[in-house]
Amino acid sequence: MTGIFRNALLTLVSLFAISANGAPVAYSVNSDSGNILTEDSLYQIDLATGNDQRRGELFTGFETRLDTEGLAIAPDGTLWGIDDESRTLFPINKETGSIKFQDEIPLVGFQANGGNDFGMTFSCDSSLYIASVLTRTLYHLNLDGSNEIIGAAGALGENISAIAAYGNPTQLYGLGNGQFANGNTDSPNLYSIDLNTGVATLIGPLGAEAGEYNQAGLAFDSEGILWAITDRRIINNVIAEEPSQILRIDITTGTATLVSTTTEVGFESLAIAPPSGCEIQSDTGSNTTRIPTLSSTGRLLTIFIVLLTGMSILRRRFF
Repeated sequence: MTGIFRNALLTLVSLFAISANGAPVAYSVNSDSGNILTEDSLYQIDLATGNDQRRGELFTGFETRLDTEGLAIAPDGTLWGIDDESRTLFPINKETGSIKFQDEIPLVGFQANGGNDFGMTFSCDSSLYIASVLTRTLYHLNLDGSNEIIGAAGALGENISAIAAYGNPTQLYGLGNGQFANGNTDSPNLYSIDLNTGVATLIGPLGAEAGEYNQAGLAFDSEGILWAITDRRIINNVIAEEPSQILRIDITTGTATLVSTTTEVGFESLAIAPPSGCEIQSDTGSNTTRIPTLSSTGRLLTIFIVLLTGMSILRRRFF
């Protein structure tokens, strides 16, 4: 019985270790890979290992979307993309990467010369937010293509091409471009964004584990962990062909931890899960106490402790 008890204990410990060290699967588009055979394709990425699997080209049936730099998953699980070159919004088939031409939604009010480098995210109430580097502005985007400026034009004040929302009420975060197109000072920082004024406030720099990058994607997973993926194909205005880094970011300091790197290059977008943290409510005012819930890792640890306690009691009782 001692051997059985020991084996069971080791199994439970292993299961907990696997869960604690795991990372989710995400989606991204290699819009800046430079490879004409695979560029502008949807990839599924294991964030823990960086293993990336090509799903298929973002093809509408008539043409390929050539500058999709924003991805987000809606509360209903639909994956959406936004393309700067065509100025369109569209749902994407997660299995094939394909787009239905009839489902594309033209964006209203954005210039035709590109440079928006859109970031996008859904919130718990299905609101869709986008950020534009060209205008340094945050928008609420409607699914008919129209939009409302949040705060004032230019209120972001930073070149932010990746945003991510979490919780209820919504907390919005933005990631600055690593390098500006005009060669100005790098801005590899995490920001909080006010949803009333559209102003970005510095939280902190990513730090030493984040390599030089151009643009990036940003998203929360279902456990409320913030992740980023960085485009490192062009560094310091030189084609470097460096694979993308996958980073886990501390939302209180902005500090990034390098988790893995991809094989493919040129990823500038990230989508992981539908909006999370949506069970938290504060309708009764700012003094409401939020009751924390266990993550999947916490639940597994609780089960482990209960099972271990039970096995210990049984062992003492019968032996």
